[in-house]
Amino acid sequence: MGAEPYILCGYIDANTPAEVTAAFKKLPDAALAESNVVFRLIDVDREKGHPALEYLYPNCQSVPCAVLVSPDEQTMPISVSKPGEPFEKTFRSAVDKILSSPKRSEILRQVCKMYGVVVVIEGPDAEENEKAKKGAAAAVEQVASQMELMPKEIGGPPVMMVMDANCLKDEEVLLWSLGLKPSDANEPLAVIIYGKARWMGPVFRGEQVNEADLASVLFVVGADCECGLDYKWLQGTRLPVRWDEKTHALAVESLGFDPESPMVKMEMGSIIGRGMGGDGYPSTPYGYQELIIEPETDSDELPSEDSPRADAPMSRQVSKPDVDEVAIKDANDAPAVEAADAGIVVKTIDAAVEEPNRGTPDPNVTRAILDRQQRQENAEAAGENDIRASMRSLAMLTIGLFAFVVIFGVAIFAKARRV
Repeated sequence: MGAEPYILCGYIDANTPAEVTAAFKKLPDAALAESNVVFRLIDVDREKGHPALEYLYPNCQSVPCAVLVSPDEQTMPISVSKPGEPFEKTFRSAVDKILSSPKRSEILRQVCKMYGVVVVIEGPDAEENEKAKKGAAAAVEQVASQMELMPKEIGGPPVMMVMDANCLKDEEVLLWSLGLKPSDANEPLAVIIYGKARWMGPVFRGEQVNEADLASVLFVVGADCECGLDYKWLQGTRLPVRWDEKTHALAVESLGFDPESPMVKMEMGSIIGRGMGGDGYPSTPYGYQELIIEPETDSDELPSEDSPRADAPMSRQVSKPDVDEVAIKDANDAPAVEAADAGIVVKTIDAAVEEPNRGTPDPNVTRAILDRQQRQENAEAAGENDIRASMRSLAMLTIGLFAFVVIFGVAIFAKARRV
């Protein structure tokens, strides 16, 4: 929720061959599906004022070319052409490298069913590496031993993953997304990944790769999201990955509910909004919006799906938002929707970056929400009962006081008569 995408910017000019331009336009929709990377094509001759041009000149000597831009505006040139190889094949291979690597695949397999992953990147000194791995393993063990005391159940304990010097070349994109280069591994490093391949906390370096420092960040993952925690601690940058149907199914199985359910997202959005005091979090974090459709004709009759009207379609596919105004646009902007019949409420969920909602809400989640509503209603009813009881007590006290005054007056009157 609220995750910003990576932007893959493709650059062409007036001299770019037609087949290259066609491949740039055709391939990304399929190749980047189910990922947190979106593609934008910029014609440097026609769009001289495009904001994404600032990423072009430091990274490319000539067009066509491509640049990957992270949510924090790091840039990485992407090779999309090789001598003697068709552009389409080279471009497809480049996109696959952006979204997948052996270690990222392993991370995805773990985070979709486990507490999280502590990734230890080895340096050149074997003794320091062993010390770092022992510290990471101790932090993992400490968290695992206290999981049953945490407020919410989590599938499995955290795990440790080691990256040695031999795999650094294949993990160039992973390292880049963490703000690192292979040459930076001149000492042991560690990062914590959890959730939907989200990086949380800093890059731990050298002596920082120890039990105390790692555990202090790991325990934040297991904190209750309703306890007033500052959620910005949890909103680290996601790795560039493809979260496909298989991975999603593993996450649903581990959680016991579908995290992409609109009902779940609505509940979580409400919790997060309360926790942050309504400040710093969008009112529609999952791209949900309701729009009232204005009538185009006087007819109140709606066409059936079997016989649609050609001049007044019920709805139409809306293209993904353009980023001509900004190079990197917030992925949570709800799409514009057009339709033709009066009184119809159109509900849309933005699919430009985040994956489409899958499945239906788990009964346990629905039951939990209904139980919470029932508790709130019971609390309100109890408050009303307390007010009624207080009013009854006050009335009885008033009546008693009035009776005492009457009896006291009668007694005085009787005594006066006897005198």
